[in-house]
Amino acid sequence: MRRFPAEDADAFRQLARSWAATVTVVTAKQRPGAALEGFAEVDGFTATGFLTVSIEPPIVVVSCMNEGSSLAMLREAQGFAVNLLAPHQDALAAEFARPQPERPHLWNELPWVADAAGAPLLAGTVGAFSAKVRQLVPAGDHTLVLGDVTELHLDRPEGETLVYHNRGYGRFSRAKT
Repeated sequence: MRRFPAEDADAFRQLARSWAATVTVVTAKQRPGAALEGFAEVDGFTATGFLTVSIEPPIVVVSCMNEGSSLAMLREAQGFAVNLLAPHQDALAAEFARPQPERPHLWNELPWVADAAGAPLLAGTVGAFSAKVRQLVPAGDHTLVLGDVTELHLDRPEGETLVYHNRGYGRFSRAKT
C-alpha cells in the first residue's frame, strides 16, 4: 500500500471516489424577497455528501461547497428537502448537477409537490427528508448544513437508491453470502 500526505489533493480525490454514496437532490424554497438575483424561487442541487446524524432528535446533514450557490440557497431557505433518488433518476441527478442558470425551464417541466415549508418534493423518488436549518458548521472548503427533520416522505421505502461511485451512477447490488 502506497502512502500519501493528507494534503495530496489528487490522492484524496482518488480515495474519496472509491466509496459509493446515495445520490440526493437537495431542494429549497427561498424566503420571500430572499431569492438570489437570476435564480428561481425554488431550486435544488445534486449532493452525495449527505447523511443522517441522529434519530432522536432526527437530524440530517448536507455538505455544501463554500464557493457555490447551494450554500447561499440553504442559508436563505425557509426549509429544505433531501430527495433520495431512485436508480432510474440518473438524468435528473445530472440535471441538478448543472449550474442553475443552465436549466431555466426545469421547474415548469418537472413533476413535484411542495412540503410544508414549500421545498420541492420530486416525483418518483424513494422518499425525502424535510428539514429546517439547525446549524452551519464551517469545514474547510465546505460547510456542513445540519437540519432538524420536520417531516418524512416515503414513496418507496423498500426501494433502491441511485448510487454514485467512481464518477458514475449505478445501483446497489447485494453480495451473495
